[in-house]
This record gives sequence, C-alpha cells and structure tokens, in this order.
Amino acid sequence: MSNFYSRCAPPRVTVAIPTVRLDAHLDAAVTSALTQTIDDLEVVVALDGEPIEDDRRSWMADPRVRIRTRPSRRGTAATLNAVLGATNTPFFARLDADDIAEPHRLERQIAALDEHPEWSGVGSAATVIDESGRPLGHIDVPTEDTARQLLRRNVFVHSAMVLRRSPLERVGGYDPDCVRMQDYDLWLRLSATCTLGNVPERLVQYRVHDGMHSRRTPAFSASARKVIASRRRLARSLGKPLVLQFAHDTGWTAGQVLRNAGLRRPRYLVTT
Repeated sequence: MSNFYSRCAPPRVTVAIPTVRLDAHLDAAVTSALTQTIDDLEVVVALDGEPIEDDRRSWMADPRVRIRTRPSRRGTAATLNAVLGATNTPFFARLDADDIAEPHRLERQIAALDEHPEWSGVGSAATVIDESGRPLGHIDVPTEDTARQLLRRNVFVHSAMVLRRSPLERVGGYDPDCVRMQDYDLWLRLSATCTLGNVPERLVQYRVHDGMHSRRTPAFSASARKVIASRRRLARSLGKPLVLQFAHDTGWTAGQVLRNAGLRRPRYLVTT
C-alpha cells in the first residue's frame, strides 16, 4: 500500500485507471487526476498483465498514487473489481488511461452527489478528442429519466462516472464476464434498484482512436447478450412491456451490427 495514508487523512475518492501499457496518454490521464481542484483523493493505476519496466515516470513518485499489477491479463471488469476490493473510499471514480479529466471534474461531481443523496452515481458530458488531443465533437448526456433511457442506449460516459461505493458493492461490482460493455451492463444493474444522474458540463476529454475496444465489439458477443439480459431485467423492474423492450433490443443490436461494419458513425462524432 502507498504511504499516502501515513501522510494525510484517508482520501474521499479513488480514481481508478486500468491500463495495459505505460505511454504518453496514460501520463496525461494520471496527471489530470492528480491536478484536480480537490486534494482528498487517491489515484490507483492498475496494470492489467503489464509489468513495470519503466519506473522513471514523474507521477509514480506522487504519494497519492498507488500502483497495482496483475501477473496476467484479466480484462477491464476484473481489474476494476480488484481495485474496488483493495480500496475503501466512499466514492469510486473512473478515468480511462487515454482520457483526460478537467481540473474541476471531481469537485463538481462530488458536490452533485452531496446535493443529491438519492443518486448512487453521477456522470457528465464529455469533449471528444482525437489521438493528438484535437477536439472532434462532444458527447451530451441526458440529466433526467436516465433509467428509462438506458433501455434504449448507454447514456453515461464510463470515463466520467463517480459512484458511491455502497451500491456499487451491493450489486457485485462489474460483471467479469463482460469483456466489453461492462459499463453499460453495470448501469443497467444499478438502475434496477438505484438512481444514476448526469451533470451537463463537459468534465472529461474522451479520446477516440483506432485501438479503442468499443470499436471491436461484435454485435452478438457474450458481452452483448449480457447487456440485453440486463436491459430486460431493468425493463421488468420499471414495469415496461417486454414486447416493447424486445423491439428496442432488436434495434439496438442492428445498430451495433452497422457500427461494427463501419456503416454507422458513433453517436459521439458530432459537429461542435
């Protein structure tokens, strides 16, 4: 364990950054987490099957950083569950290893959770950037009735989420069998018993590039089947007709097929 706890009070929020490589994008992500406008945080960099071969990165010396390594590749969901089990802060925040948090991100989102004790988590809108950091567009998110909108599509940016630990643990964390779309599956399971919110500000910079996992998700994969099952469970909990949900699921699957075939542009590539 890092010497962070011996130097100051226990942190209020954990920022979990899973990664499979040490590179410049990770450096930017970690730096953005460490330069937040709040101080009571820890940053856990979880190397999924990646040995540390270069320990000269400046952020590694920051006492707020904890580095966890896994000897073999287990996937994002299992890696995030390992971070969840190794930490005990009230709030669990996500940041992808190629994204950037705006300086006031955590301050704004934790304030929103304090203002809305009924919320079990909060997301935000995002600016879309390319490999080099140039803006491409934006992702706007709904701020009301998110559970019903989840029945049609994912309305949360994973890299922009801050979750309360208790409800996250209560649903068992991420499903390790969801190799892809583990975030969408989690929001669906949480929304069956909890409320998730969004703030409209663009609090993260979401990087798109050819190596993104979301661009390689088969429409009929085991992960997709898990998501559809979770969509239908949420529909039942909300009292929505399953016949209608089957129609939504068919449309969603068709959209995944078109996207993975390159015949449909991702929703986030919109003109700013």
